[in-house]
Amino acid sequence: MRFFVDTHTHSQFSPDSKATVEDLLLQAKKCGAAGVCITDHLDLDAPRDPGLFVFDIKTQQEEIKDKNLQIFPDGSCKVLKGIEIGLTPENLAHSKDYVAGHSFDQIIASIHFVDGKDPYYGTYYQDKDFRLAYGRVLELAFRMAKEFRDFDIMGHFDFVARYAPYQVRDIRYKDFPDELDSLLKFLAQEGKALEINTKTYDWQRDHLQVLDKDVLRRFKELGGEFVTLGSDSHSADRICDKFEIFAEICRECGFARLTYFENRKPVLYQWKTR
Repeated sequence: MRFFVDTHTHSQFSPDSKATVEDLLLQAKKCGAAGVCITDHLDLDAPRDPGLFVFDIKTQQEEIKDKNLQIFPDGSCKVLKGIEIGLTPENLAHSKDYVAGHSFDQIIASIHFVDGKDPYYGTYYQDKDFRLAYGRVLELAFRMAKEFRDFDIMGHFDFVARYAPYQVRDIRYKDFPDELDSLLKFLAQEGKALEINTKTYDWQRDHLQVLDKDVLRRFKELGGEFVTLGSDSHSADRICDKFEIFAEICRECGFARLTYFENRKPVLYQWKTR
């Protein structure tokens, strides 16, 4: 069995999660995880319901602390406090204000909504080909990363392809070299991590999305050092899902160690066999 840190999970403080904090930690214990970070959704001013993806950070962090003490009194698993902030040009200032005064182990920056639309429901893709639809999100991710800056991990860079109606259902480096270079170079220079989100590659409609290894290789070439594995679990059974597969892909692409964040500082680790 291998030991990993799952840096992207959702509990009852995310409206689309079926798991409690206790559920997540019990599963982490069961599967032998070395650590787990609870990163509930903060998407201020979401298109369909502005208050849907908002939670009380203090209450969430108290719950994490209490369940950690109950389940891991010996400290055998690192239980980390995190948040996933969905960024839009309109909510940057509001998001900064909302998290001010709270301490985290890590902050994930993600793009969930684009130009007032949620790709999950499909309307975002109307009147766009795949190059325009995907390219717009990659450009937005770069812009939001530069303008927000107070984050540690760029979450699921290829999220937009999950729900797409096109024949091309993967974000491939060869299709978006300029957009990806801008984003990856910024992350590398700023010491940010690129996330491999294993949920993305388990989301099967008529196509199972594939991680383009050329993106990882290019990140390494540009000086990128930190790669995280996140299950994006919304149910406890997905903790550390497929991590062994994607850890080996990381190794193949030049990343001998994976990363998690503690007190907003990167920690590099090597996964190992029990």
